[in-house]
Parts: sequence; structure tokens; C-alpha cells
Amino acid sequence: MRIVDRHSQRKLYLQLVEIVQEAIDRGELAVGAQLPTEDQMCIQQDVSKAVVRTAMQELAKKGYVKKIPGRGTFVQKPVETKGIWLSSLLTENLLDFGLSWETEVVQKMLTVSPTDMNELFAMETGHQVFKVTRLRFVEEVPAALETAYVSHDLCPGLLLEDMRSTSLLEILTQKYGLRILRSADSIEATTLEDREAELLKKKKGETAILADRILYTANNRVAAFIRVLSVSQKHRITFECFLEPGR
Repeated sequence: MRIVDRHSQRKLYLQLVEIVQEAIDRGELAVGAQLPTEDQMCIQQDVSKAVVRTAMQELAKKGYVKKIPGRGTFVQKPVETKGIWLSSLLTENLLDFGLSWETEVVQKMLTVSPTDMNELFAMETGHQVFKVTRLRFVEEVPAALETAYVSHDLCPGLLLEDMRSTSLLEILTQKYGLRILRSADSIEATTLEDREAELLKKKKGETAILADRILYTANNRVAAFIRVLSVSQKHRITFECFLEPGR
């Protein structure tokens, strides 16, 4: 495989996606072949683990590779898909600046949907949902707080998933085979409450950007509600929604 071009203005992870995809399309990497490990890929391409991890996630979304826990990442024949893919581009923006980022899972629990979300999760048995709260760090500084409420009926084993390095969308679509058909998004300014301020190392009442996203699957059913509070003054969180070719 060719090596990423550090003099190019194109993002490193996007270059790596193209390099691996081209190798698969040409047959250089055969279906069923195991890709180099994350560490090996970092050495071969002289890039960070964040770049390799993001590239593998993108290739998995496109259907070119599949990660098997405990075994590695393998090439697979891409299947033409229809529908809407959605992704949070927090990682992409951080990679642009060459920054390190980490995720801490603050809370994972089975609960009843909040009263103001009962209508969203009306199809759930007993309004039961999984609540997952994650804190995102940029260079060891808290930058965003994400709280997700996820369908218990559609994703019964969610509490067993590793939520530190895998995106929620990846789990929904790849682990549980859900087709996310559309999203509803809203963004507004807000102020931090006590617990939010404590986790984000800010003062109560400080301004933050609040982004809400509802993910819908078939029959207008809500798969997840995701709320992100961003307090970083140096970085931005971008949401992207696009239609796959063939729709």
C-alpha cells in the first residue's frame, strides 16, 4: 500500500481510508485477509492511533472492513447500502489540529426514559432505555459531555459494549444492524447546571453549546436521543448527515 502524504492538505485519516479502499478494490488486500494491527499501521504510515482508528471506523461504515473483537480487523466485500449515515465529527476536527483526545464513560445504566422523552420512547417496553454518559477530553481538558438515551428493546446488550473507543452510531448500525433512516437535530446556547459544571470543570451558570440529536429507524421509531454539551472555546463539534449513493 502507498503511504499517506503529509504535504497534502487532505486529512490524514481520509488519505488512509482511500489507501486501504484502493488496495481492497485492486485485490491487493483480498476478502477475508486480516489487516495489520493498529500499532503496525501506525508504524507503516507514520500516523497516530487516532488517525488509524478513525480511518478503520470510516472503512467499517462503508462495509470494507469488519472488526472482530479479540481477533482483529478483516477485509470484507462491501455491500451496497441505502439509507442515511450520521456521524459526529468531533474526532475529525481534533485530528485537524493534531490533538489527542480521550473518552471517559461516566455512567452506563438501565433506567426509565425522562418524562419529557416518554413520547419519543413510547414504543419501549415500560419506557425502559439505556442511559450512557460520556465525557470527552481534549489534551486532558474536558471539552464535551455527551448523554445518550438508547432503545432497550432494539439494543438489549448495550451495557456490555465498550463505549470508550467505539461510537454509538457504529454500535447501533454494525452490532445491532439498525438502519438509521433520518435524524432530527437542534443546537442552542445554554448554561451549565451543577453536575454538568462539575464534570466539565466549569462554574455553574457558564455558557455552553447544547446540541440535541434524535436518531430514527424504521417505522419512525426512535433508536436513540443524544445530547452533547460543548464548552471548548478552541474547538467545534460538527454534525454531518448524508445520503448514501444509490438512494
